[in-house]
Amino acid sequence: MVTTARLWFTPPREIDRYLPEGPRVLPDTGNIIWVNIQTAPDAKAGSLHARSGTSSAPPHPLPSRPGFVFPTDRPGVVFVGCGKSVGTFDLNAGQWQPLATIPDADPRTIINDGEIVPGGKAVVFGTKDTAFDREAAVAHLYLYTVDDRRLSVLAGGMTCSNGKVFADGGRTLFDIDTPRKVVTHYELDIETRTPTERGIALDLRHRADFPDGMVDAGDGTVIVAFYNPEYADAGRAERFRLHTGEVLDEWLTPGSPRVTCPLLFEEGGAVKLLLTTADEGMAPELRAKCPNAGCLFVADTGLSAVPPAEVVRL
Repeated sequence: MVTTARLWFTPPREIDRYLPEGPRVLPDTGNIIWVNIQTAPDAKAGSLHARSGTSSAPPHPLPSRPGFVFPTDRPGVVFVGCGKSVGTFDLNAGQWQPLATIPDADPRTIINDGEIVPGGKAVVFGTKDTAFDREAAVAHLYLYTVDDRRLSVLAGGMTCSNGKVFADGGRTLFDIDTPRKVVTHYELDIETRTPTERGIALDLRHRADFPDGMVDAGDGTVIVAFYNPEYADAGRAERFRLHTGEVLDEWLTPGSPRVTCPLLFEEGGAVKLLLTTADEGMAPELRAKCPNAGCLFVADTGLSAVPPAEVVRL
């Protein structure tokens, strides 16, 4: 089934369209929050954004480039991967509190996408090489545990570790490495902090676009957002059955080919799909052809329920 998404939010400033990613629902308010990784090609900082219905709060500037934002069990406090650190951000006070720093001094790597381990006491996240040099493969996959504030490297040899989905109560992890165009299957032992690679779950190397964000859609399926660096009339996200690679549904974002992340949420008793998109420094001639680049979209789905959402339990 192919569904055309509709505009949900048009950022009023071009800088807020640069690289929106990682939308989440804040359970205490129902607001949707997301990060703008950076505001310009040479920017070294980004921002947090929140929106409720038709009302948007002013963006919260961050000290460096954020890769993800997660809700926590503390109202008004979110957990953020920012630059090379993970920490909390108080939305009411506008205060950033770093908790741990990754053991990586490479100036090209920053924290990217992540996911909460079921139970909320750990987070798995990746980094990306901002130069996207596949030969260098300097990015990593990390585990952060809340109670001891400990960071461990789970895997290396990556370029841009992106969307993640857990299954089997956290014992199974699916992880996108965007430039390789694959979704890798890991078995993960949180207690021993050990991943075991089990091969490729989804092979997307035949595609011209690139897999970016990913979300659990239930029943062994995931929705993957695809980032197309070239011109296209619309961007797309697709729902796949993990064990077969079968495409079940497709959503289109008119006028915005660079889809970055999906979010499933409930509205009015129905399951909706929110999609972030980016312009990420499009050349002027391409940007003119893509009027909705950097906007957020919403679409109907045929799904019956939203998989349970986790929060970081601080």
